[in-house]
Amino acid sequence: MPILLTGQLKHDYVWLNGTAGIVDDPSDPYYDDFGINTLNFNHGELNITRDYRDSDFYQTCASISNTEGELLFYTNGCKVFRANGEVMENGGGLNPGTAYDTGQCPDNGNSVANGALILPLPGSDSTFYIFHKAKAWGDLITLGTYDAIVYTTVVDMALHGGQGAVLEKNDTVIIDTLFNDLHAVRHANGGDWWVVTSDGNSDLYHRILLTAGGVAGVSGQRIGPASDLHINGMSCFSPDGALFGRYDHTAQVLLYDFDRGTGELGNLRRLTADTAHDSRLGYSIAFSPSSRFLYVGSLHRLYQFDLEAADIQGSRVLLGEYDGHEHLGAFPSNFGFMRLAPDCRIYMSTRSSTPMYHVINNPDRKGLACDFVQRGLVMPAFNISAIPNFPNYRLGTGHPVCDSTIQLVVGSVPVRPPGGAVRVYPNPAGGQVTVELPVPLPGGSEWVLYNGVGQRVRAKVVAKGTVRASVGIGGLPNGLYHWEVRSQEGRLDRGKLIVSK
Repeated sequence: MPILLTGQLKHDYVWLNGTAGIVDDPSDPYYDDFGINTLNFNHGELNITRDYRDSDFYQTCASISNTEGELLFYTNGCKVFRANGEVMENGGGLNPGTAYDTGQCPDNGNSVANGALILPLPGSDSTFYIFHKAKAWGDLITLGTYDAIVYTTVVDMALHGGQGAVLEKNDTVIIDTLFNDLHAVRHANGGDWWVVTSDGNSDLYHRILLTAGGVAGVSGQRIGPASDLHINGMSCFSPDGALFGRYDHTAQVLLYDFDRGTGELGNLRRLTADTAHDSRLGYSIAFSPSSRFLYVGSLHRLYQFDLEAADIQGSRVLLGEYDGHEHLGAFPSNFGFMRLAPDCRIYMSTRSSTPMYHVINNPDRKGLACDFVQRGLVMPAFNISAIPNFPNYRLGTGHPVCDSTIQLVVGSVPVRPPGGAVRVYPNPAGGQVTVELPVPLPGGSEWVLYNGVGQRVRAKVVAKGTVRASVGIGGLPNGLYHWEVRSQEGRLDRGKLIVSK
């Protein structure tokens, strides 16, 4: 039976990522590679569109919608933007000072992994708190020690006819040597929020309490091993709020019970995931919708743990290894950050410029039945690492964590196949070539062949719903030619063909 979530806290139903780029000429061959991807989980299916907003995302990415799922505003850690892409009044200059100047701001998005999240102020329909983190590096070459600051910025959407304005900005909450990201969970009282981040190179966890009166206080707890300051890891609460997990290469997986009444961590269990790749990048963690399965990913491997198993470590399953694919032959589609989505899938970004997310289609199924697909979601525009940071807004409300009836229908989504995925063979060729797409496109596409001076010499339509077409090239002089495949959404792929009789 379908789960209807109308008016039921769809704060996380619109995701944004991507790179606006520097190409603004539609005739430029790279024009179609750039833009901002909007992933919309409303209306029972995932729809993806590309917009040309003046806002790049890097590792900091957060947005908020109203209870009906309509986008209100978003941030890339440098600025606060209205839903239409305009900078909100007083919305510039987040994370000021050294962090702003060296952290990819203002043009490319803040470089702190999962460095922002947006929470509704308890008891308010219009006020939202942005928690955001800035890093002030010491020695960029050696990744020396740095200080980090957790700020709050307050947005009131009741102002300017519902367009919103920033009321308070960059109010300091914590200054310390901090480990990477922020995550949040609803308080046991059903209204307030806990925001948790950990210290770098120590066993200290900071917890911030957000109440109807704003930030009510910051407290700390020492527990477990120290985190590695220089590792780009990730932490996450389980959807039911009972567990808190953190993963980095040094400490590996730290799994705690969490008391949503007191904010206390306890009952540490240490798990080993992947020690094979000593990398500072790409450590991620996510829980399945039921909170039973824990997923941990390194730069090259993804694992599942069954948290109901008698031997949790022994339940570890290797779900997949990075297959070496490089977008456009240059950008590795290795494993980045993960997030549970409103459609009950877990999406994983890549660590470099690709228009792709990896997908765990059935995260509540054990082992390989969870159906992990590398590059399972293809988007219209490049994205570098970004995946939005959301808590479980529906925890304690009586509404389900997610809606598994939301359909991921490739044919309804205006996407491009990965660069290099369109095959043209044989190559070299004589009288005929075959053009093959990896997926059928709802509007069809056209394959066009150009000679050395850019003249169009052959063309063939790949019909709607098909993946293959044959093209006669008889009569063409021997030589090097260039081809491209285009759809109504723009260029899908391009390559070279040698004609040799």
